[in-house]
Amino acid sequence: MRFRLSAWAPLLDASNVNHGLLLPILLHRADDQGQLLLGAPQSGRETRRAYADIPPPVEAIRQY
Repeated sequence: MRFRLSAWAPLLDASNVNHGLLLPILLHRADDQGQLLLGAPQSGRETRRAYADIPPPVEAIRQY
């Protein structure tokens, strides 16, 4: 699946109130070289379970 940056631009704008919906997804997003866009995840229980936070924002983005 390709990430169409132009289609997502409004949600990538940090001043957009809906920007936070993308954070659980962007946490796992890598560039073409395989580097995580937001850098290496921090250690801790919250980070290990970050993937569990993805389904609710996906539904909210669909509705957006």
